Amino acid sequence: MGMWASLDAMWEMPAEKRIFGAVLLFSWTVYLWETFLAQRQRRIYKTTTHVPLELGQIMDSETFEKSRLYQLDKSTFSFWSGLYSEIEGTLILLFGGIPYLWRLSGRFCGYAGFGPEYESKKQGCKNEEVLAVLGHELGHWKLGHTVKNIIISQMNSFLCFFLFAVLIGRKELFAAFGFYDSQPTLIGLLIIFQFIFSPYNEVLSFCLTVLSRRFEFQADAFAKKLGKAKDLYSALIKLNKDNLGFPVSDWLFSMWHYSHPPLLERLQALKSSKQD
Repeated sequence: MGMWASLDAMWEMPAEKRIFGAVLLFSWTVYLWETFLAQRQRRIYKTTTHVPLELGQIMDSETFEKSRLYQLDKSTFSFWSGLYSEIEGTLILLFGGIPYLWRLSGRFCGYAGFGPEYESKKQGCKNEEVLAVLGHELGHWKLGHTVKNIIISQMNSFLCFFLFAVLIGRKELFAAFGFYDSQPTLIGLLIIFQFIFSPYNEVLSFCLTVLSRRFEFQADAFAKKLGKAKDLYSALIKLNKDNLGFPVSDWLFSMWHYSHPPLLERLQALKSSKQD
């Protein structure tokens, strides 16, 4: 009875409060999900202390350890940075920060009238390896990946602006974020595209990531047909090494975040042709 009573009470709340609560709940759900994925990947960084057998003859232990420690430090920073950003964003929403800054900027406009870079030593690719990478990029063109991405982008833009036109007149959306007496178009853009569309954007982002990985495998296969499997194999390893990319990934973390397949998966796909 207590749970059903709570649910009934939620549905009896004003629409703007339900919208606001749903936005906050989804924001924290995404944050916790991505933190969970990051912790899975962090365990990979901690437990994988030896060079994978596939890379044993190519990547030395010093470079592997350097990339492992770099990724560990990066994941630590990302955790605290993400936590701070999520708490900051929540507090801004809870205490009416967006309406306050909007009013403050309006008063100001009326009054006014109107990195350190780290560069590691890079090994670079040989001419044949560069040609293999170009063959991979040529595969994207030959297989129509660019055109397909443009079509998807245009369809997404049309859908987003169509839904924006439908939602911009809903007063409860503005009221949910503290705008009871006015409906500024700029704030409507912010509310709809950043908050209301956030579930759609997360799903779309994941689908595009899966599609991008598929395109990368197809482009690698195209380079293999050009007889460049061996050179692409070595080029991928060098590029990963030069960028201190960690070659081992948690499958769920990489599936959610990586637009390109992990190095070992791409090497495995190239391996059979390389040996032929």
